[in-house]
Amino acid sequence: MSSWADRLAVFDLETTGVDVEDARIVTACIAVLDADGEVVRRWDWLADPEVEIPEAASAVHGISTERARAEGRPTQVVVAEVAQTLRALLGLGVPVVVYNAPYDLSLLDRECRRNELVPLEDPSPIIDPLVLDKAVDRYRKGKRTLEVAAALYGVQLDDAHDAGADAIAAGRVAQALLRAFPAELDVPIDDLHGRQGVWYAEQAARFQDYIRRQKGDETFTASTAWPVKYPAHPGAYRDTQPIPPLEPRQGRVPVIDFTRPLGLQLAAPPAPPRQLASAGAPPLDRFPTATSPAPLWDDEPPRPEQADQHQPDTADSDDLLETPDAEVDLPAARPSVLRIAAAIVMDPDGRSLLVRKAGTVHFMQPGGKIEEGESAIEALSRELSEEIGVELDIDQAEYLGLFRAIAANEEDTVVLAAVFALSIEGDVTAAGEIEELRWIDDPDLDLDGVEVAPLTRDELLPLWERRRAQLLGI
Repeated sequence: MSSWADRLAVFDLETTGVDVEDARIVTACIAVLDADGEVVRRWDWLADPEVEIPEAASAVHGISTERARAEGRPTQVVVAEVAQTLRALLGLGVPVVVYNAPYDLSLLDRECRRNELVPLEDPSPIIDPLVLDKAVDRYRKGKRTLEVAAALYGVQLDDAHDAGADAIAAGRVAQALLRAFPAELDVPIDDLHGRQGVWYAEQAARFQDYIRRQKGDETFTASTAWPVKYPAHPGAYRDTQPIPPLEPRQGRVPVIDFTRPLGLQLAAPPAPPRQLASAGAPPLDRFPTATSPAPLWDDEPPRPEQADQHQPDTADSDDLLETPDAEVDLPAARPSVLRIAAAIVMDPDGRSLLVRKAGTVHFMQPGGKIEEGESAIEALSRELSEEIGVELDIDQAEYLGLFRAIAANEEDTVVLAAVFALSIEGDVTAAGEIEELRWIDDPDLDLDGVEVAPLTRDELLPLWERRRAQLLGI
């Protein structure tokens, strides 16, 4: 019987400090594990954080300021690649294991905002072995660090505080937890994601009560936000659209050139060599789905939880600093959000397919609403079959990211689209609610006098033209 542990992505950061608001990424690792915990894919990054790395941090992960400046790549490029790699994995429904997720994912969120990149929006599904361990073995005495958990569950961890070693060990600890506690953890991944949110809130409440009673700090407030602690002042960060991806290459991480207008480039170079240092809860939807929330405004209001907490029984980067409450003005009214999956469909000549639904005037990419319980790729597969009679080969669909625009056919609505790219051969036929098909070769000529949906006009047609120019050399 298959389970969520059959294929896992794992993620870890080593940084300049413990405060997610100020710390910078130094090293990062993302890998994919099979059901036996073997590494089948791996990517590593070394960044120049452009600040001094404190000696205390260097003593933990072994990266000095001098080495980071000499060997590290620009922070903006590293952050973009890390975020895009996670976004692609999550978009395909691969669970991502992050030990003490609110630290690593919150820090990545701040780095994205600081570098004017789109942060991950409510990432799911996430597996946090720290939360799982506390939930299934609540009364065990002692620390809950990764080193302790690895030793307890029989996972080898020879190089603690190396991003790669920590990430891989965390994934294997998650698999060991499932084997040890199947009654509690052998549930659908969406359900497990939701349970962790509830368990984390319960754990935070108990920690808050402990600090107030035992330490006498009646003002202490523990954050219940999981897996990301959102910034108290999000309006201070610029929110941008996703970066267009590069020419697809199986298993490669995009290299993004920020020195010229965004476009497609050659595939990324191979990852550098590994650097070694001397409760039942309602299920949450997979990313992105019909019901998962997503920030839509530069002045996104703070979540109900405003203060970070000191994480109990953890060490170095597992500890977060408290942040104060903050007031943020809200817009007078907010549009509703329509979550869809859409595809930039190209034929062998590089033409792009647009469709028009019955009773509407706007042309747009094929696709449609993500129904409750569906992943984006599942919704796209269903819509392509229903609308144009195409059976999607999921392995050939390239996930491009999330894009947003004003909806064409719904008032007071914003479309949040998970966009894929794919090539097809043969005829397509209008079916279901599709009334008209149109292949586009030259938008200025083929769409003269034609109404086009804002998402298609402003985001996806320009992206298609750049992709076509790169892929066809025109």
